[in-house]
Amino acid sequence: MARALTPIERFKRALAESTRALAGEADLAVVFGKLGPKIVDGKVLLPEPPNPLTHADAERLRGHADRLALRFAYHDAATHAFNRPSGSRARELYDLAEDIRCQALGARVLSGVARNLNAVLLESLERKGLKFAQGSRLTTMLDALALLLREELTGEPPPDAAAPLMTRWRDELERRAGPTLARLGAAAEDQVEFARLTHELARNVDLGYELGPAGERPAARPPAPQPPRRAPSEMPGGRPADLGVKAGKGEMEQDGPAIADRNVLTAARVATDEKERHAELETKGDRLTRIPQPLEPGHPSRYYRVFTRAHDEELPAERACDPAELQRLRSLLDRQAKGLQATVVRLSNRLERLLLAQQKRHWQFDLDEGVLDAARLTRVIVDPLASLAFKEESDTEFKDTVVTLLLDNSGSMRGQPIMVAALCADVLSRTLERCGVKVEILGFTTQAWNGGRSREDWLAAGCPANPGRLSDVRHLIYKAADSPWRRARNNLGLMLREDLLKENIDGEALLWAHERLLARNEQRRILVVISDGVPLDEATLSANAGSYLEQNLRNVVKWIETRSPVELVAIGIGHDVTDFYARAVAIENAGQLGGAMTAQLAALFESMGPPRRRRAH
Repeated sequence: MARALTPIERFKRALAESTRALAGEADLAVVFGKLGPKIVDGKVLLPEPPNPLTHADAERLRGHADRLALRFAYHDAATHAFNRPSGSRARELYDLAEDIRCQALGARVLSGVARNLNAVLLESLERKGLKFAQGSRLTTMLDALALLLREELTGEPPPDAAAPLMTRWRDELERRAGPTLARLGAAAEDQVEFARLTHELARNVDLGYELGPAGERPAARPPAPQPPRRAPSEMPGGRPADLGVKAGKGEMEQDGPAIADRNVLTAARVATDEKERHAELETKGDRLTRIPQPLEPGHPSRYYRVFTRAHDEELPAERACDPAELQRLRSLLDRQAKGLQATVVRLSNRLERLLLAQQKRHWQFDLDEGVLDAARLTRVIVDPLASLAFKEESDTEFKDTVVTLLLDNSGSMRGQPIMVAALCADVLSRTLERCGVKVEILGFTTQAWNGGRSREDWLAAGCPANPGRLSDVRHLIYKAADSPWRRARNNLGLMLREDLLKENIDGEALLWAHERLLARNEQRRILVVISDGVPLDEATLSANAGSYLEQNLRNVVKWIETRSPVELVAIGIGHDVTDFYARAVAIENAGQLGGAMTAQLAALFESMGPPRRRRAH
């Protein structure tokens, strides 16, 4: 007697059959496991259903299966690869648009498929946090553009979870790309025309320079003929049976569009593109080994280029915001910091005791000369033959010191990280000031997402190769070293202004803070960098080698650590910065920042050793 199937087993069997039917492949392998959802070697891999299986779980699993099945049904892998851009961001947009096209063709005629796909979309929005409309400018722009394209193809508005994102982007994208989006909606059933219009869409959002060879020729099917795949006539939407070849043997997909189609034609195409890219680099020269700039030998920016500094900005925090707004933001910081204030103050008190202990006066007694020790005169009265006792004050080795706190003001620091960073800078500034240690608090960000006016100048100049940094940097002075804490107190609230936090170019900011320290007269200079990741500027990275900003940061750090009198310390929030800095610590979350800052400063001051005593003559 055959064993009865469990509810989970019945669901898996039904889901596998419906996936094959939707894909038009009777022998399609559907496998359940931990690696899904994606397509590998012509197989559909789906996540294992949870037990017990809820209605919401079932709907999401069906959505993942439908998305991959529609990829089989409507996607011509060879045509997709032939028209695929070479630049990473244009390629991301192109892949995303093709995935939405396949989903829309199924959702138009099958309402159940539309509901399933919507469940997957909601899951993706929740996972990526788009409902908070955070993240880098170009990344969120592409997400918003995908939702607008989905709306054009299916008539379905973006989910409520994406409302903040769409509020930020809808007007600008409709102004720049509205006509192209409308034509994409009409071309959904023609993959070649859809690819051509997607190239036009990339140009609408200033990604045309990333199209490469695919953007220089008309969109078309690849010249090499492929054996046609006959699909069942009952495919949704009445798709012609000979629309395209079978989607990618080896096509990989996970939580998004396919990344590469690994059939023979695509492999050959990728190899050709790679050869062209290397030939271009050999002709133009690698972006990190260009002609040296006229700087001293060994300078960290000797191989670093800035397209224009005309729009850069360095300003005190009080000039970036009106006084009333600064006062409001400072009050907000005080309210939000109540839960952390006690912990940070306790840690700072420990640091204060350490510093004051090193600055205490020490005396050496029973010397043959020096200052008469009045406390020991009684010994002379009792024994007139006893010699007089003298004492002498010891020298302290506590050097005149200045500390700079350099804070990453990038968009990824929004929320608790930037609030804790501002609080720690505030408390440590007061602590060190009481101990006679001067403190400077600096911040670094950019004035705009995706380059700003510098990138516009580059585009107007015809997009010359190897432009270097393409953004308008903004360096902020929250507290100058000679300014008392009471005057700069309100300035720290500026960090809570969300429109201030954009992108980060760490190497240049590090050099800027370092040069300010070198101009000081203090004997000891300490620079503490607080960051939550590697340098990130979308405009610069898209027009230069992918490691351009990262390599500059490495050069700057190495130069400071090996050739500068400044002592450099780094603290990474949720990011291991020990790969960049020799003296660094990584913390898991912003709540640990106060302890990490205090511990690092305490270790630096303790390294000075005990006071040196004078020798008796």
